[in-house]
Amino acid sequence: MNESKTKKAHIFSMFMPVFAGVIFFVLALININGSIWFDESYSAYLVRGDYQQIWGLTALDVHPPLYYYALKIWSSMFGTDIVAMRMMSVLFGLIAIVFMYHVVKRWFGVKAASVSSIVVAVSPMFIRFGQEMRMYTMALAIVMAATYFLGLALDNIKNKGGKKYWIIYAVLVSMGMWTHYFTAFAWLTHLGLIVYYLGGVKKVWNNKAYVKTIVLTYAVAVALYLPWLPCFIGQAKMVQNGFWIPEMSMVTPVNYLSEALVYAEAEDVMSWVALFACALMVVFVFAYLKVKKSTNTITKKRLTFILTMAVLPVLIMAALSLPPFKSTFLNRYTLYSIISLWVLFGIVIALLKNKRLQIAMVALVSLVAWFGVWNVEKREPAGYIKDIMAEVFIDADEGEPIIANTFWIYYDAIFYSSEKYPVYLFAEGITYDWGSLEPIKEYHVNLVDKPSEFLKDYEKVWLIVDTPEKDEGIELPEVFKNYRIINEMALEHHTALELIRK
Repeated sequence: MNESKTKKAHIFSMFMPVFAGVIFFVLALININGSIWFDESYSAYLVRGDYQQIWGLTALDVHPPLYYYALKIWSSMFGTDIVAMRMMSVLFGLIAIVFMYHVVKRWFGVKAASVSSIVVAVSPMFIRFGQEMRMYTMALAIVMAATYFLGLALDNIKNKGGKKYWIIYAVLVSMGMWTHYFTAFAWLTHLGLIVYYLGGVKKVWNNKAYVKTIVLTYAVAVALYLPWLPCFIGQAKMVQNGFWIPEMSMVTPVNYLSEALVYAEAEDVMSWVALFACALMVVFVFAYLKVKKSTNTITKKRLTFILTMAVLPVLIMAALSLPPFKSTFLNRYTLYSIISLWVLFGIVIALLKNKRLQIAMVALVSLVAWFGVWNVEKREPAGYIKDIMAEVFIDADEGEPIIANTFWIYYDAIFYSSEKYPVYLFAEGITYDWGSLEPIKEYHVNLVDKPSEFLKDYEKVWLIVDTPEKDEGIELPEVFKNYRIINEMALEHHTALELIRK
C-alpha cells in the first residue's frame, strides 16, 4: 500500500510541472506573433553577425552576450521569424517552472510545489516576458536552477559528494552574470541564505571547511566571468555617464508592485482591479505571518529566503538607482523577484490551515492573475510596425524600396524586410551616439550611403515615418524634394507615404 502511494506521489510530482508548463505555454502563445519593438528588434538584428561581432557590439551596449549567443544558435536551428525567435524565451520559461517546482517540492512538499507552479504559470509578468525576444526568462531559468543546486549543495555540505553541486552552482552563477548583470542581486541573496542556513556569520566564520567551500565556489564563478569583466567595467562607466531610464520617484515602488500583480501602472489600475490587488497584498501578509507562526524552524528559514528573494534584489536595485548613481530601476531586470513573490503566494496557499483564509487567497490570486493576463494579451505594441508594414506589402509593387525615416523605425522595420519588400535606411546625418546603434554601422544591412544616387533608379518609393500629432503635417526630407505623395496610410504609431517622382 505504501509502495503504491509512493508511486502515485511520484507520478503526480512528474505531472504537475508538465501541467503548469502547458498552462504557461498556451498563455505565452496567445500574443506571441505581435509586432516586434526596439529591444527585440535589436536582439534580432545583432544576431545577424558572427560570434566575434556579437561580442564586440554587445560590449558597446549595456548587456552581456550570452543571451545573444544562445539566440544566434537558436535562430540558426529554428529560423528567424518572430515566433521562432520568441520561442526560445518560452522554452526558458518552461525550464524555470521545472526548477522552481523542484525547489519548492524539496523545501515545502509536493502540494506547495504544485500550487506554486500553477500560480507562477498564470502570473502576468512571467507570461509577458515569456513572449519577449530578450534575456529575462533565460536569466530567470538560471536563477531557479542555481537555487535548486544550491539547496542540494547545502543539504550535502558535510558530504564530500556534495562538491559537484557547488561546482554546478558556481557555473550557473557565472552564466547568470553572462546573461544579465542584475542576477548579481540574486547571488547576494543566495550568499545570505548560505550563511543563514549554516547557522549565522559567527558559526560559518569559525568553520574553515565552510569558509573554504564558499570562497572557492564564488572564486570559480568569478574566474569564469573574467573574460567579460573589462567589458562590464566599460559598460558600467557608460551607463553612469547617461542612461535612458527615468529617475526614481514616489510612484516607482507603487508601479513596481502594480505591474508585478496586474501588469499595469498604478494610475491605470482602477475600480475593482485596484481593490482586488490591494486586498491580495493585505490578505497575503496576514496569511504569510500566520503560516510562518505555525511552522517549524527550518520551514521558517525557507519561507524567509523566498521572501528575501522577492524583496532584497528590488531594494538593492532601488538603492543603486539613487544619486549619485544613474537610475537603472526596471521591473523586468529583477523578474526573478517578481516570480518569487508569486511562488510565495502558492506556498502560503498550500500551507494555510485556515480554510476561509485559504479560499480568500485562492480567489484573490485568481482574480488578480486574470486581470493581469488580460492586460498582457491586449497590450501594445501589437500594432506598432507590423501592421503598417503589412499594409504597405498589400499596395507595394515587388522590389519597391521601403525607406525607414529614422534608425528607430529601421530597427523594427528591417525585421520584416525581404527581397520582395526590401527596407532601407539612408545613412546621411546618422550619428552613432549610442552603442545600440553600432550594429547598423557594422552590418550595413540595406544602409544607403548616397541617397540621391540610390533614388535615381526608382520612380516610386515608400517612406515610413512616425505618425504625427493631430493637425501636424508631414514634412518630407530634402532628399525627396523631387517626389510627391500619392498615397498616405496612417495607423496609430506610423504613417506610410507612397511617393512618386514629380
